[in-house]
Amino acid sequence: MFINNYLEDTMTYLSKFLLLSIILLLLAGCSRPNGNSTDTAQIVGETAVLIADFSPPSGYEPEFGLHAIGYTVVAYNSGDNGGHLYLVQAGEGTDDTMMTTLEETLANLVPGYRADDSRMTVVEQRPFSIRDQPVTLILSEGAKWDNERVRQVTAVFQGKEGPTLLTLLEPVSQWDEAAVESFLSSIR
Repeated sequence: MFINNYLEDTMTYLSKFLLLSIILLLLAGCSRPNGNSTDTAQIVGETAVLIADFSPPSGYEPEFGLHAIGYTVVAYNSGDNGGHLYLVQAGEGTDDTMMTTLEETLANLVPGYRADDSRMTVVEQRPFSIRDQPVTLILSEGAKWDNERVRQVTAVFQGKEGPTLLTLLEPVSQWDEAAVESFLSSIR
């Protein structure tokens, strides 16, 4: 009972964080890092370097970038292939509590865990390193609303200016484990 309540509380926190991220994503069309720029690739590039140095996986194109109200968000998609990459960084001045809470939340997502309102099930936790920091990758599988089978990797790491949540989601038919690990390893 205690474990279930704790998992529900941590999932509620993670859900609130993701909801805030979605709100920021919706605001993305209203903000630009450079008021003179309208080129999506340039905007995303200027925004992404505030989080970390990386190149998105092969085939991913910039979707949007946003730096506002203390958060930095970038998104990429793989077009018709159905892949999505999101990085959401809480800004400078964020206390260590947020990073700790996000790490604890992900650590509690053990294989087999599935939130009541989710179509994703955690299948694996895997130790990894991003930006020379030990992290735990959470691998999940499930289905999108059209029932297409998808796989997702989620991780929390310390970005250049604060705690960063990374989510990469791809159809199972497109998932390339070596390419995913190569991308994650390249983040600096």
